[in-house]
Amino acid sequence: MIKKVSEIRNAFLNYFRSLDHEVVPSSSLLPVGDPTLLFTTAGMVQFKPLYTGAVELPYPKATSCQKCLRTTDLEQVGKTERHCTFFEMLGNFSFGDYFKKEAILYAYEFSIQHLGFKKEDIWISVYEDDDESIDIWIRTGIPANRIVKLGKKDNFWGPAGDTGACGPCSELYLDRGVGRGFADCSSKSSCKPGCECDRFLEFWNLVFNQYDQDSLGNLNPLKQTGIDTGMGLERVAMLLQGADSVYDTDELKKIIAFIENISGKVYTKDNAPSFRVLTDHSRSVTFSISDGIIPDKTGRGYVIRRLIRRASLFARKLDIKEPFLYKIVEEIVAIYGEVYPEISKKKDQIKNIIFSEEELFLNTLEFGLEQLEYKINEYMESDKKVFSGKDSFRLYSTFGFPPEMTAELLEEKGISFDKEGFLAELEKDRDMSRETWKGKKVSYLSLIDKSNLKATRFVGYDNTKFVTSLLNLLNMDKEVNELRTGEEGVIVLEITPFYAESGGQIGDSGFIYSQDATFQVLDTQKENDIYFHIGKVMKGKLHKSDAVSCEVDKDKRNLLTYHHSGTHLLNGALRSILGDHVSQRASLVSDTHLRFDFSHSSPMSPTQIDAVEDWVNHSIEKSAEVTIEVLPIEEAKKTGAVAAFDEKYGDMVRIVKMKEYSVEFCGGCHVQNTGDIRYFSIVKESSPGAGNRRIEAVCGEKVVEHYQDLFRNLASQVQEFSKKVQSGNLVGEDFSIGIKIPNPAEVANDFQTKGVAAVKDYRVLKDEIEKVLNEKSLQFIKAQKQIEKKNVANLAESLEEFEKDALLINDITVFKHIFPSKTKVESLKELADRLKNKNAGVLVLFAIQEEKSIVLLYMANQIALQKGIKCNELLKASCEIIGGKGGGKPDMAQGGGKDFAKLEEAIQIALDKLK
Repeated sequence: MIKKVSEIRNAFLNYFRSLDHEVVPSSSLLPVGDPTLLFTTAGMVQFKPLYTGAVELPYPKATSCQKCLRTTDLEQVGKTERHCTFFEMLGNFSFGDYFKKEAILYAYEFSIQHLGFKKEDIWISVYEDDDESIDIWIRTGIPANRIVKLGKKDNFWGPAGDTGACGPCSELYLDRGVGRGFADCSSKSSCKPGCECDRFLEFWNLVFNQYDQDSLGNLNPLKQTGIDTGMGLERVAMLLQGADSVYDTDELKKIIAFIENISGKVYTKDNAPSFRVLTDHSRSVTFSISDGIIPDKTGRGYVIRRLIRRASLFARKLDIKEPFLYKIVEEIVAIYGEVYPEISKKKDQIKNIIFSEEELFLNTLEFGLEQLEYKINEYMESDKKVFSGKDSFRLYSTFGFPPEMTAELLEEKGISFDKEGFLAELEKDRDMSRETWKGKKVSYLSLIDKSNLKATRFVGYDNTKFVTSLLNLLNMDKEVNELRTGEEGVIVLEITPFYAESGGQIGDSGFIYSQDATFQVLDTQKENDIYFHIGKVMKGKLHKSDAVSCEVDKDKRNLLTYHHSGTHLLNGALRSILGDHVSQRASLVSDTHLRFDFSHSSPMSPTQIDAVEDWVNHSIEKSAEVTIEVLPIEEAKKTGAVAAFDEKYGDMVRIVKMKEYSVEFCGGCHVQNTGDIRYFSIVKESSPGAGNRRIEAVCGEKVVEHYQDLFRNLASQVQEFSKKVQSGNLVGEDFSIGIKIPNPAEVANDFQTKGVAAVKDYRVLKDEIEKVLNEKSLQFIKAQKQIEKKNVANLAESLEEFEKDALLINDITVFKHIFPSKTKVESLKELADRLKNKNAGVLVLFAIQEEKSIVLLYMANQIALQKGIKCNELLKASCEIIGGKGGGKPDMAQGGGKDFAKLEEAIQIALDKLK
């Protein structure tokens, strides 16, 4: 009998392969074509367009083992036997091929014959109105007394995200026996699926997709019904292996054993939460980073950062106080690398990213925990049960301690977290911080007396770590002898590795450590060669004349060097392609992008932009050595090096040379070889003002992220267009886009294998997709207009019939008619104009009965208006009857409602008012 995770995975895929299902590889954790989803949360996500008819069907039925990430129950991970953030989901899918009967039969057969579950242990739940499924289950072999009806909360699934396919579902449960029920389960001996106890464990969900939910939450009928099933691989393994939790199944047990080995700790009941969190979160971040989801400050990147930080917290409970999570990547690759080769290819990159994140956070964790423990003791001594928003916000703003981590630690102590209070403090802080940080820096530094301060020696070109002496401490507007925990201030050092903002490059950040204190550097500025390290004391006291060690944020610095060197190559490309008249007017070099303003009188053509991008990428591909030379200013001028507009240079200048591609005066930080930049992509070309142009671009991994986002958005646009075409019912014309859009994993892989060549390939592909999409959209609009014209013509042919049915009320000729769904309002306006063209008073009362709403259109000619007819007043009375609203003018008004039963009454009320 199959029991191992790998055996279950293979058996499932092979079973459905034998039933002519296409075996489809797992898609990326970064979902394609759905901006409403942060992650791939279910097996059906990659198939969403196939249900709605948004794309042409490549196959009628499919099966997959999909890697998934869900963080809705993050706080439960580690506490329960089955909660995970990362999991593998087995599924079989039908797109108009088969429906309930076959899906139920397949699930029953695989559960009994292949998984080996006893049929008397299987229970079923169905949606409360779904009698059809109950009949099918009974005919399949499940007795009625083991079938339970549940409501929408339990047995109506989807959509994944805000829109898409959804429908009622039927779930398979395994009865694990009375002993698995909670001790206080009120119906321990007779409980059934739907009970909160652990006796019945759901292991397979069959979703009968019948609806397409739109962005307003409306359930529209799907073009074709479909099947979407999901069976959690880890959960089924737990049942088959008789394990106490998913973490005690064969593959996850290997990770736990690996953690035991490298930590020196033994997995026990008491420390199980820590082992489980490390096991789960290491899988989540490994697979996410392999799919290009990098830890960040917002969005999905913040979720990954939060997972790493939560893992660091639980590692600390095992007395592990150094970076640790990154070590587990080795074992994860050993277990899953064959099934998911992307993690093997990127193993070193994944480890480096996790290590950097852990190292950065461990300081924050230490300080935050100390402060939180101190506060918790205060609360417990005074018997306070709610942790104030003010205190939690101070932990966040002063020590960078995440609020969700505060909440989790408070829960362990029985203290509530005041979330609303925290958010109120956060909003208050935002209101106080409307002035930009740049403005704050200027006003802050302008108050400092710099006359007694000594110039700083910069050693950051070759060092990101350095030991030096602290010369001055500044607190707001004056020099002080010490700075304490939580205080903001400025440090002046004798020697620094921190680059101060200049030449367009933003200032470095990082940490400065003394024997007793840690100072977080948020920014570095300079004036007259005095470097100001601006930040706050995270822990302890800093004293004037302390010996300190400095540590620059290396990841940020690397990104800065990519973008700064990329800026030099961009300048060289512009001068080469547009001419020597190009000169720098301004620039910004950040860790996220670069911005370059230059003199040029007209917008660049698409051909010129492409040529510039290709020129820079060619320079990167050549891996030119970057050399630095410091020369007297007059001698430097003779080298032909390009100087920045309006930049002030001293007696000695630094020349940065990238072979024949670029030679410039520059004091900034650069790569050692142009190949280090990896890739360059222009994001936007615009004008910052008359006579100047601006280019915004990205370098390195930011290029990969740029194209992943770009193609995700294009996929979404193509799907929306296809759905619009489907609903338009246009026959005989081909509106298909016909170009494959790469998913995020394919984008990452192409950059990995092709290098800079991928930039041009993807630029051409993007332009082609946009061009075809635009052409097809125009073609669709044209076809719609043709149909509308035809409809108007058809309606015009019926003028005689309308006139035959007209009513004469108080010398007013009234035309009233209810039109079927899909009739265009514009067509009716044209028809009404023809009917109004009479030498008598005319009132038109038209209605369209759509699938879910009613549209009313009332129009009158000039003679009717002279007799006192006011369409807006008549419409208002009608709309009130059908539970809607509308508006307009006396000659034309339009509105609607939803009460179909009262449509005739609504039109009659207008006639009554006329009488």
